Amino acid sequence: MIASRGLQLMRNFSTTAARNSHAYGGPGSNLPFDVNSKYKFTALLAIYFSTGFGLPFLMVRFIKHRAL
Repeated sequence: MIASRGLQLMRNFSTTAARNSHAYGGPGSNLPFDVNSKYKFTALLAIYFSTGFGLPFLMVRFIKHRAL
């Protein structure tokens, strides 16, 4: 009896807390960039990943030319 009442109170609290929070605005609303414009998102994603992938190669090339 007491356990079932406690479970019911916990369930009511969690659903009330989720219902009262207005933070959820749909998929992608918690990201720091806009995912609604697919062309802008694709361009920024390509720049981000190409910079991260290409930077080590550019660093090696720079160091190699400085050593000569």
